[in-house]
Amino acid sequence: MATVIRRGKRFSVVYIVNGKQKWESFKTQAEADTRRLEIEYKQSTGTFVPPNSIIMEDFLDEYVEIYGVTKWSHSTYSSNTGLIRNYIVPLIGQWKLKDVTTKKMDSFFTKLKSQPAVPLRGRGNQGLISDRNIYDINLLLSNAFDKAVDWEYVGKNPITRNACPDRENKPRDIWDPDTAKVALSECKELILLTCMHLAIACSMRLGEITGLRWQFVSLGDIGDNFEDAVLQVDAQLQRIEKKTYEILQRRQDQVKYVFPSFKETSNTILVLKTLKTKSSERVIWIPPTTAAILWKLKQHQEELKSVLGDEYQDYDMVIAQDNGRPIEGGNISEMFANFIEEKGLPKVVFHSLRHLSTTVKLLISKGDVKSVQGETGHSQAKMVMDTYAHILDQNRRSMAKKFERSFYGGNDDRNSESSLEQVIAQCLKNPEALEILRNLLAVKPAQG
Repeated sequence: MATVIRRGKRFSVVYIVNGKQKWESFKTQAEADTRRLEIEYKQSTGTFVPPNSIIMEDFLDEYVEIYGVTKWSHSTYSSNTGLIRNYIVPLIGQWKLKDVTTKKMDSFFTKLKSQPAVPLRGRGNQGLISDRNIYDINLLLSNAFDKAVDWEYVGKNPITRNACPDRENKPRDIWDPDTAKVALSECKELILLTCMHLAIACSMRLGEITGLRWQFVSLGDIGDNFEDAVLQVDAQLQRIEKKTYEILQRRQDQVKYVFPSFKETSNTILVLKTLKTKSSERVIWIPPTTAAILWKLKQHQEELKSVLGDEYQDYDMVIAQDNGRPIEGGNISEMFANFIEEKGLPKVVFHSLRHLSTTVKLLISKGDVKSVQGETGHSQAKMVMDTYAHILDQNRRSMAKKFERSFYGGNDDRNSESSLEQVIAQCLKNPEALEILRNLLAVKPAQG
């Protein structure tokens, strides 16, 4: 229950929350009475939250410290704190949390669309903030306000999708299989060739390829044409901010190994990390052609070790520099782009090779999504279906054509008299079918 009490020229609403008396002051009794009724109604429905004076900036600091540090990966932490620092705090950081409404947040997202993007290091002017970043800010704030509700700072989450652009996954340009075969035959750089084979034949992500170690590769017997060759995907190579690594002490179980840095003053470190999802951990059977490339690379590395001796830094990396240190994904992407330019091939990004792999496997498996999901490490079969629906549609179109040939005898003109004559001719050869046809012809039309 709440009570209105006059105090001088003002009117106060008095109520009890968690055993403590709270006061809210208003200029008129009408305002106080309205607030009293609101408080009593929300208390009766269990939705009442006492007002507080915390501002957005302080709340988000608290949210990151309590939730983000314990839940986010290193890359997610860096990304989300960057969005808060660059786009949220400058625009709405001083808003009082209790005053935030759905209308105000919709206006904020509308305003965001005309904001310049904060330049990334070394990239210069980026134009306006991208729809993807706005989508990510919406997702971040929605989760933050869910916590604000849980912590009883606000009564409801004011974030909607009303003024936020959709996050569209634009289809990537990919090579057709013939182009990919030409590219593989033209590539003479053994490291890049191995990476391309692992992406195409084994559906591996670039971070998984650069994080692959020889202890997780079994090539079997060369005399058996590598029939039993297999590898296990268990980690990814990633560069993360040193500051983030130090902050997320509770998430260090994600890091398998930290590579020594050349420069003590570096702001980043190179690490082997656990994979994003458990489904990404998988065993992949290696096609003999790809296994032969891996065997060749292994022999080359053994020669380097014998020549360099102690100077070879052996981290057991499959994709390694001549001195044994790992090669980062950005370097592989750059090598790939230069190779495409040099050979005059259609321009695609390295990740498109994985898309090509998934596409081919869907086609040769006749749409066996679960099997392909096991190969690619997608977290859900739905992700495969959503991303590669056009491939499944090709199978469905093929099925329709097969049905046409099987059921209709290959004649597309089902309205012609000849089609009807063919059906009758077929029925005359089959007594049971003829009886069904007679029954159909005997059916009287419904009375209007």
